[in-house]
Amino acid sequence: MRERQKCVGLKFKKKIAQVSNKSVTEIRNFGKALSRMVMPNIGAFIAWGLITALFIPAGWIPDERLARMVDPLLRYLLPLLIAFTGGKNVAGERGGIMAAIATMGVIVGSDIPMFLGAMIMGPFAGWLIKKTDRLLENKIPAGFEMLVNNFSIGILGMLCALFGFFAIGPIVSLLTGFLGGAVSLVMDKGILPLVSLFIEPGKVLFLNNAINHGILTPLGIEQVKENGSSIMFLLEANPGSGLGVLAATWLFAKGTMKQTAPGAIIIHFFGGIHEIYFPYILARPALIAAPILGSASAIAVLSLLDGGIVAPASPGSIIAVMAMAPRGQHLVVLLAVFVAALVSFLVAAPIIRRAQRQETTAAGHELVTHPDIRKNEISRIVFACDAGMGSSALGATRFRKRLSKQGVHIPVDHCPVDEIPADADLVVCQATFSQRAARSAPAAELVLINDFLESPALDLLIQRLSDTPVPEEARSPHETAAPAQPHKNPYPGSILDPANIITGLTGGSCEEAITLSGRILEKGGYVLPGYDRFMLEREKSSSTYIGMGIAIPHGTQEAMSRIIRTGLVVLQYPQGILFGDEKTFLVIGIAARGDEHMDILSAVATALDNPDLLEELYTTTDKQRIYSVLGSAINDNNNY
Repeated sequence: MRERQKCVGLKFKKKIAQVSNKSVTEIRNFGKALSRMVMPNIGAFIAWGLITALFIPAGWIPDERLARMVDPLLRYLLPLLIAFTGGKNVAGERGGIMAAIATMGVIVGSDIPMFLGAMIMGPFAGWLIKKTDRLLENKIPAGFEMLVNNFSIGILGMLCALFGFFAIGPIVSLLTGFLGGAVSLVMDKGILPLVSLFIEPGKVLFLNNAINHGILTPLGIEQVKENGSSIMFLLEANPGSGLGVLAATWLFAKGTMKQTAPGAIIIHFFGGIHEIYFPYILARPALIAAPILGSASAIAVLSLLDGGIVAPASPGSIIAVMAMAPRGQHLVVLLAVFVAALVSFLVAAPIIRRAQRQETTAAGHELVTHPDIRKNEISRIVFACDAGMGSSALGATRFRKRLSKQGVHIPVDHCPVDEIPADADLVVCQATFSQRAARSAPAAELVLINDFLESPALDLLIQRLSDTPVPEEARSPHETAAPAQPHKNPYPGSILDPANIITGLTGGSCEEAITLSGRILEKGGYVLPGYDRFMLEREKSSSTYIGMGIAIPHGTQEAMSRIIRTGLVVLQYPQGILFGDEKTFLVIGIAARGDEHMDILSAVATALDNPDLLEELYTTTDKQRIYSVLGSAINDNNNY
């Protein structure tokens, strides 16, 4: 009985952990989406901040005429840029234009800067025009495309602007007023340092830009109008707390974390990219106490000495912070940065030292590719993470240096996982992003790791690329092969080639598998863009599961015009995914002209008419084995 209760308890804990991890991932993805709206426009924030610091009455060279630029930049330019970027991220240029129109309603409908309103209206407007374009696709009479496209943006943009004016603007104004009142109450009570309990964990979950520009910046602007400076601009942007964590890591950690910390300090403290230290805390969650206490101490100093700056420090580097400090406040601001760094360092140091004594390097959960692609076959390596800035930038920089020491000069870049360039031959990313990386770069080999700091997989990759034999004993017995795709199509013109076979996929839904199939077909030149949407429509009408653990998704009849030539994609899910109520292990995506898909179905059925063979194909990591079974039967069929 006790054993049963223990088993149930373990299962319950595992389920709770899975839900918790999923929630954290969703929050991080949300934060990344907000960051992608702000980060491309940091230059505009810097321009506005400099103009503010120089020309307002409390600035370095007060000028009433030039100071008139401050308010229009703040009220119109910055929110419109944020909204345009958010709409463009969702629906391209049309989404950006739609977002700018919609956000004007929010701006005019309120009396405060609408950064938060722009973050809401931008993606919403982009999503709306994207859905509308899909709805009207292939339904517009020839010759009327430009008319319909322009009027759809005009009409929907007007409606969204009205919605923003009457609804979103007032709601955001009310929320900002409430937050302003709460901050005033907290400041009056002398407990402002407690906001670090919310700000620092939010930053580590990549909500830093949303907190800084969506909440704190509007509050700070109101304070500047009254006092000439504001502490609000330093609640999130103070680089001292992150500096303390990185310095403690440099002095007391071991291995790769210690080696990467100096470079991370430069990027964080002088470059202002705070995301660079988030992975260090995520690797050891107890470290979150360090930036919380460091930030709280700095806020206490600023509150006591009435310190602040005149505009947001974007990015949050020491250079930007000092540039925004008003006359007579530089020593106070420097003291706040120093106190944050000192307290954070003193808290982080014992945590890291204790963790070093307890931790051992664990490579068991990392996925390492088989060494089937050598140095002379790889022309570009890409490190990918959510935003393509923090952890991936650090990983790429270090890996590039390690390769150079081995005499290997292969370009190593970094980028967001959803924007991996088409010419990437090898992609390094965290295992949690494997599905997204496979969708973004179906023709690239994937090296999946736990993090960019402590990774035996990268050591093996260095050996592989430098032509150093990898000892068999260096591999963990738990290591498995990640999807390894050739970077070239060695079978041009074929219906199925090994580049379109991906093994070892995990999790996900049938919709994600179908979308991935369509994108690979598109990238291989078999179909025009948008074919995956017709595959999803076909699946909605009836399941494409055919039995034996196999599904064969394909487009609707209307999709025939988008097919350039007949082609196949094979996706292997060893643990299975559900197509309807049926567990599916092989997803074979088809784009076939005419009735050719019937011939392909026949060829597939003939090739797979062996239960033992099917069991092997469900789990094999050798895509050549899958190709030997399916490729020959399909490519050699003379009927198509």
